[in-house]
Amino acid sequence: MNTSEIASEACRIGGKKALQFFENREQLTVDLKGPQDYVSEADRLVEKMIISHLKAFFPDDGFLGEESGEVHNVRQWVIDPIDGTTNFIRGLPYFCTTLALVENEKVVGGWIYDPTRDEMYEATLDGGAYCNGSKLDPRWSTSLATGLVGICHSSRLTTDELSSRITGALERGAILRQPGAAALMLCDLANGRLDVLFDEHLKPWDSIAGLLIAHEAGAVASDYLANREWRSQPQITFASGPEIYREVLQLWPETRDVHLLNR
Repeated sequence: MNTSEIASEACRIGGKKALQFFENREQLTVDLKGPQDYVSEADRLVEKMIISHLKAFFPDDGFLGEESGEVHNVRQWVIDPIDGTTNFIRGLPYFCTTLALVENEKVVGGWIYDPTRDEMYEATLDGGAYCNGSKLDPRWSTSLATGLVGICHSSRLTTDELSSRITGALERGAILRQPGAAALMLCDLANGRLDVLFDEHLKPWDSIAGLLIAHEAGAVASDYLANREWRSQPQITFASGPEIYREVLQLWPETRDVHLLNR
C-alpha cells in the first residue's frame, strides 16, 4: 500500500467508528471546551484510532490532532476525528473525519470521509481530486445571483460582522447554507454542490484537507499555510468557483488579501 492508500484507509476506519458512535450517541459523554464548542469521547477515541493506524506504517511521522495536540516533524498528519461535532451529538447526519498530510510546510495530501453517505474524498498535490475513486468534475455557478454560498459561523465574528456578510450575499441574489461542518462543505464545493465558502477563523484540521481537495477539483482556494503560525492561529478559509471569484472579491473585501494556492 502507498501513502495515499494508507491514509484513505485510516480516514475510513475513523469515520466508520464515528458512525457507530453516532448511532449510539445517547451513551456518549460530552464535554464543553468553550462557547458552543463541544467534544465527546467519540472524538478522542476516533483520533486515537487514526493515529494508531498511521503510526503502524509511519512511526517517525508527526501529528497535529484537534484532541491530542502536536508531535512535530518534517512530515506531519493533521487530524479532525469528527468535524461537525455539534451536528454529531445533536443527531444531525452532517459530519466527517478529516486527515491531511503536511510535508516541508506544504499540504501534499487530503482525505475526508463522510460516513453517512459513504463518500471518500481525496486529493494529492497536482494529482487531482476524487470521490470514491471517480475524478471530480464540478460545474459552478458564474454569478452570486444563481450561487449557493456556504457560511461558517465563527464565534469570533461580531453579530454585525456576520449579519453584514449574510446581507451582502442575499442582496446579490445568493442562497445561503450553513450546515455546520466546514471540511464537508469544502467537499460539497469541490463536488459542485456549493459555489463559495468563506470563514475567517477556522482551525487547520477543519480546513487544509478540504482546501486541497477543492483546489485540485479546480476551485480557487486559500493557502492556509501561508502564515507560518498556522498551527496555533486560526486562518482564513476560502474557496469558490473560478468564475464567481471576482464577484466575491467585491462582496467581501476580506477575501482580497487572502493568499491562494497556486493554480
